[in-house]
Amino acid sequence: MKTYAILAASLLCGMPFAAWADNVAHCEVLLVEHVEDEALNGTMQVTTYHPAVSFIASVHDDDPDHETHVKGHPIQALLCRRNDVIPAEADYPMLAAGIPFVLSQDFDRADTDSLTVFWKDGKFQHVYKGHPLSAESQDILDTRLLDFSNRGLNDMALAKREAMAAEKIEIKTDSPKKAETEIKVETEAQTETHTQLETKIESTE
Repeated sequence: MKTYAILAASLLCGMPFAAWADNVAHCEVLLVEHVEDEALNGTMQVTTYHPAVSFIASVHDDDPDHETHVKGHPIQALLCRRNDVIPAEADYPMLAAGIPFVLSQDFDRADTDSLTVFWKDGKFQHVYKGHPLSAESQDILDTRLLDFSNRGLNDMALAKREAMAAEKIEIKTDSPKKAETEIKVETEAQTETHTQLETKIESTE
């Protein structure tokens, strides 16, 4: 079923299945796992990467729901290696899932182009690093992200964000002190995830 979903999506986007499969093969999902550390007598966070084939297929099939977890851990980001880091039209379903999308020519080098796209303040925003984009490439990027922003997130991603917003309001109303703690924890988690993405992009090891 998943293979047929990817094949259908590749045909609709005018992309040969072989090229689509090759593109998917170079994508991974980023997870942050908590593992027991006997030396520290507690737990530690470990960043892991897993094939993204199942997640990508889930955003293209007929089911309105899609994968949000792998091995019980939330997907923190989708990373794909490509020569062209400008998102393609076929990438919209993945972006609509609301998960940060990172494109890089080579994640193991710091001297290549990389682009991170994420949903914030009601639109898709981006951070680009690398050689300056040409005026034409910049225009394509801006136009495409504007189009994606107008189309917005999918229903599942929107429902998740609305639920999170409602939960924050409830926590703030019931316990201001607890709300402050939750906001601090969330801010630290976002900062840590961003740092992990930066490390993945800029790593030269």
